[in-house]
Amino acid sequence: MDHHVIMKKYRMFLYGMIVAALGISMITKAELGTSPITSPSYVLTFIFPYSLGVFVLAVNSILFLFECLVLGRSFKKIQLLQLPATLIFSACIDGWMWVLSFWTPVFYVQKILLLLAGCAALGLGVALEVVPDVLILPGEGLVRAISRRKNWDFGIVKTCFDMSLVLTAVLLSVLCLGHVEGIREGTVAAAFLVGGISKFFIRHITEFDRNHRALFVREEEEILLVPEK
Repeated sequence: MDHHVIMKKYRMFLYGMIVAALGISMITKAELGTSPITSPSYVLTFIFPYSLGVFVLAVNSILFLFECLVLGRSFKKIQLLQLPATLIFSACIDGWMWVLSFWTPVFYVQKILLLLAGCAALGLGVALEVVPDVLILPGEGLVRAISRRKNWDFGIVKTCFDMSLVLTAVLLSVLCLGHVEGIREGTVAAAFLVGGISKFFIRHITEFDRNHRALFVREEEEILLVPEK
């Protein structure tokens, strides 16, 4: 594949991480919970004096290890790039949290609007990460590894995975704080909304030919994305 094409794909993936980090920060800043995949990391910020980005990095590093164990010899070395990508993603979350720290929504309507805007941003970010088909963050990487190894539907595995993360966050909160902290209606809303929003953006970013192969159209070029087997 042409070097210029590869760079364009990784650039789009980078943009996706930045936008997704903004979405997570907006959802969290709405003070109505956080996204399911970020919920354990968010709960940890109430227990230990470290930032959300630090715990996102830590949790994703653990998920990466599980992904390696599940894949075994099937693990591809290119996926080691998940680690620096996670570092960038975590830094972006902390950066956006700092930017948004100067504005705190007071009224519930403001929080709902910020939550919805965050879900839209997160959905767009996920779409921008998926379309180039070059890399994947550890959370989705583990889901993909399990679904491939067990031959289970990706969507079902993803739903169960997100639910397990939320349950882990709830248990962690109750055991360490004595009550549920950081898991609210915003977490449920993000779980239901982000998937549909990302699919909406993916449909508008990509075009499909007669054989239903994804075509990445950018700057009047058509770049074939080989679908995953």
